[in-house]
Amino acid sequence: MRRILLTLSLSLALAGCTMGDVEPQRRHAPVMRSMPDLFDCLRVNRLALVSAHRGQKDPLAAENSLASFTNTVERGPIFIEIDIASSADGVLMLMHDATLDRTTTGTGPLADKDYRDLRRLWLKDGKGEITEERIPTLEEALVWARRNGAVLQLDLKPGVPLAEVLAHVRENRMENQVILIAYNLAETRAALARAPDMMISAGARNAGELPAVLRLAGPHILYFTGTQEPDAALIARLDELGVEAITGTLGAPGKRLDDRYLADGDGREYAELAARGVVLIATDQPVEAWRALKAADRDGTACLVGDSK
Repeated sequence: MRRILLTLSLSLALAGCTMGDVEPQRRHAPVMRSMPDLFDCLRVNRLALVSAHRGQKDPLAAENSLASFTNTVERGPIFIEIDIASSADGVLMLMHDATLDRTTTGTGPLADKDYRDLRRLWLKDGKGEITEERIPTLEEALVWARRNGAVLQLDLKPGVPLAEVLAHVRENRMENQVILIAYNLAETRAALARAPDMMISAGARNAGELPAVLRLAGPHILYFTGTQEPDAALIARLDELGVEAITGTLGAPGKRLDDRYLADGDGREYAELAARGVVLIATDQPVEAWRALKAADRDGTACLVGDSK
């Protein structure tokens, strides 16, 4: 009996642990429902989730770092956007820049280095300080996401074979926990052809491509509206097609919507995006964005596990 009471007390204590330094609640559950159903739920209920640009909780954290990913999702049910590049010997690694200088202790193009050499480097954080983190592989990121119930947005850098990325996704049974980023009509068509069962964030290179991209509308298509305030007419058209909208509040410091929204300290504009029909907000300030959604009852966490109709 004493052992049972001790076990119960420990369980209750763990249930009360804080989620990072933001919300006193348990860690969110893994994604349980299908991705199309998740995004339908968000759109119909005018709710939103957030995606952490390069996996950072804020611009001072290390980019594309497993430790940053963990630190970020501990603060809320936040999607993780990652950048995929290829080493000289064909290993898929996480790196945004073509060169190593800004975010690692290395120099020169990543594509010129073998995997073994890249693994000797250390990542640097947003202040340029050296961390204890190595450059992760795509495989490591997928395993991390599966274990943590996270959704990954996959941004393929030039020269990265889509087929290889998809092979890693399928080998790790992550089809329902990834979003493929396509920047134009050709990339959207390629993703649809090779991965009709995965979510695709479709973009148009210009206004001329938009009608053709929208003709590809289907349950696995999202549309990226860009990094400016989304056009109301476009959102209405997406609603007619049953396509969900993603908007980026990220960008250059001083110019991005994140900075404008948080200038007064309340971030209510994030909730206004959700009310207007944006279901996923790609941001450099995911924790602040999520807090603003929660404060205005626009947080779509319930849609992750089917608790909202």
